[in-house]
Amino acid sequence: MNKVKYFLLLLLSATMMVSCSSTDENLRAMVPDDAVGVVAIDVPSILKKGGMKSAQEGTVKIPDELKKIIDDGDPNIISDVVGNLPTSGFDFSSRYYIFLSPGIYKCVALIPLSNQEQAIKMVSKIASEKMKEVGGVNYASYLDYGFAIDGDVLLIGLFSNAVSPEAGAKAAADILDKSKPSILDNKEVAKVIDNKQGDVNAYINVKNLGSLIKSETRVNTLLGGIQAIELFAESGINAMTATISFDMSKKDGEIAKMKTQFICDKNGHYSQLFDNVVLAKADSAATVLQLVPGDELNTYLGLRVDGSKLAQMPQMKTLYELLESNALTRGLNFKDIFSSIDGPLVVGMGRAQVADFNLAVAMHTNNPGMIIDQVLNVASARGQEPMDLDGEYYYEHGNQGIALGETDKAFYLRMVDFEARYSADDQLVFEYNLDKCVVTFLRYLKIGQNMEGTFNWGLTDKTNGGAIYFAENPKANVVISILKLLCWKEPKSTTDDSQG
Repeated sequence: MNKVKYFLLLLLSATMMVSCSSTDENLRAMVPDDAVGVVAIDVPSILKKGGMKSAQEGTVKIPDELKKIIDDGDPNIISDVVGNLPTSGFDFSSRYYIFLSPGIYKCVALIPLSNQEQAIKMVSKIASEKMKEVGGVNYASYLDYGFAIDGDVLLIGLFSNAVSPEAGAKAAADILDKSKPSILDNKEVAKVIDNKQGDVNAYINVKNLGSLIKSETRVNTLLGGIQAIELFAESGINAMTATISFDMSKKDGEIAKMKTQFICDKNGHYSQLFDNVVLAKADSAATVLQLVPGDELNTYLGLRVDGSKLAQMPQMKTLYELLESNALTRGLNFKDIFSSIDGPLVVGMGRAQVADFNLAVAMHTNNPGMIIDQVLNVASARGQEPMDLDGEYYYEHGNQGIALGETDKAFYLRMVDFEARYSADDQLVFEYNLDKCVVTFLRYLKIGQNMEGTFNWGLTDKTNGGAIYFAENPKANVVISILKLLCWKEPKSTTDDSQG
C-alpha cells in the first residue's frame, strides 16, 4: 500500500512538473523575436521569500503593511493588480514574463492563469467595465493599458499611443499567438533569462532600445532634436543583462542583490570612451564627497574622470555646443573646464520645495580657480555680482541660491532651496566609495516623507557591475519593501516626493 501511495505521489509530482514546464513554454513562445528586452520573474520564489504564500495551496495573502500602502496611495496598475492577487485567478506556480516592444504595446506582461473566470472578474473590476470578446480574445482597456485573456494567459499591455479596442485586441491576439518566432529562441538570450541564481532575470537589446525610445513623441519633443538617442544606440553596447536575487539570511538585514553586465564591442564608442576617460584609481574621493549636500538630494552619480582625455573626445563636441548655447551657461568654456578634471566627479539631484529640482556638482580639478573665475566673469558681464561668504560665492536665483567655491583641488556648485543653504555643508551622503568603483549610482527611495530603502549600484570595470538594495528597517522583508515602492503612488492632494 505504501508503494502505491509513493507511486501516486511521484506521478502527481511529475504531472505538476510537466504542467509547469508546459505553461512556461507557452509564455516563452509568446515573447516576440523583435522584443527590445525581456524580463523573467520567478514568482514562486518571490512569493515564498516575501512570506505571501497562504496555508491553502496555490493561494496568496497580502501583508498588512503592503495593504496599507495600496490603500493610502493613489491607485496605479501595479497596486490594482497586487491588491487583487488573492482573487486574481493567477497561476502562482510558474514564471511571469515582461517584455519591451516597438509595437502598439511598448511594455507587455504575460501572466499564466489557473482560473480564467476569476481573472476576467479582476480585470473587469480594475477597468470598471466588463471584458468583451473582441477579435477572438476577452478584452478591456483602462487608461493607458489594455487587458486581454486567451485561454490560460492574461496579457497586460502599456499602449505606445491611444488605440481603438479593435486595434488593441488584434495586437494582443498577435502576441498570444504561439506560432511566431520568439526572442527566447536565441540561445544567448535564453541563457541569461534561465539563470537559476536569479529571482528576476533581464536581457535588454540596447540598439533596439534606442529605436524604441526614439519612436516616443514625448521623448523627441523633450530632447529638441538632440542626437543623444543615436549616440546611445550606436555606442557599441549591444546588450545589458541583470540578475536580481533576494538574500533573506537576515545576518545584516535582508537585501536584494543585482549583478549587471554590458555586452559591448571592443572597439566601439563606449569601449573607447571608457578606456580613455575613466581613471582606474582616485585617492581623493572623500575630498569631493564632503562637498555634496545630503538632505535636499536623493540621487547621486559619481565617476572617476581623466578630463584631459575626455575633453578631446570627438563625442564631446555636441555637448560643448549644447552647454554653450544654453542661456544659463552661455559664455563658459566647457572644454577648459572638463580638461581640468583629474579625479572624482559627483552630481547629485533631488526634489526642491520651491523650484523644479535641487542640484549639486563637485569635482576634483587641477585648476579650481580657473572655473571660479570663469563663472564670476560671465556673471559680472551680465550685471550679476555675488555675495562673498568666507570664500564661497553666492548668487540669489529666485527662491533658490547658487553657491560655488573651492577647496584644495576641488570645485563645487550647489543650487538648492534658499532656506537650506547652510544645512548641508558637512554631510557625507555618497555612501558608496568611489575608490572601489569607477562609476557609482546611489538612490534614496522614500514613500511620502518616510525613507523606505537605498539602491546602490557600482560598475567595477567596463562590463561588470553590481547593486544592492536594502530596506531602511533592517527587520523589514526586502521583497515587501520593493513591492511597497512599486505599488505606491503619491496622492494627488499632496506635494510630497513619492519616490524620494
